Amino acid sequence: MKPIESALEPITGYLISISRDTQKGWYFLTVGIPKGWVVSENNEIVCKIFEETGEGKLIEIAPRNENIAVDDLVDFVMVIIETNEKIAQKEQEFTNEMQEMKRMLEEKAKRFYEELDELKDNSFKKNSDEFVKTLQSQKDEKRRVGRPKKEDSTTEETTTHTTE
Repeated sequence: MKPIESALEPITGYLISISRDTQKGWYFLTVGIPKGWVVSENNEIVCKIFEETGEGKLIEIAPRNENIAVDDLVDFVMVIIETNEKIAQKEQEFTNEMQEMKRMLEEKAKRFYEELDELKDNSFKKNSDEFVKTLQSQKDEKRRVGRPKKEDSTTEETTTHTTE
């Protein structure tokens, strides 16, 4: 690869043209970037969006003064690319995290509904069985009490006779 080609290689997918402003004597780049990407100018470089379509934006990147070389413009395009790739990576990480949380919530909801269904199926039967056991134990307690004891008729008579 030759020097200029290797210098432009990192921005090749975005670079549309390199032009020269013959009146001011400096270069400017025309690049195409995806629609959602952000770009901002600074004190040294101007970023002018001159066409925006459904798929992307065409931007002109130009120096603000004669001290900015074409190399600086290429470096600035690389900054735009790297910044937006970091933003996209962060968005992807967040999306993945949200997907994981969604999956965990779905699993938790599934376990909850399974437990709820089990409670619906078994609660009444279990509580009903316990109720029946309680009723039976109450009947058993009443049976244990039994009949009242009969008093001896001879003891009564004896007691009544002696008192007379």
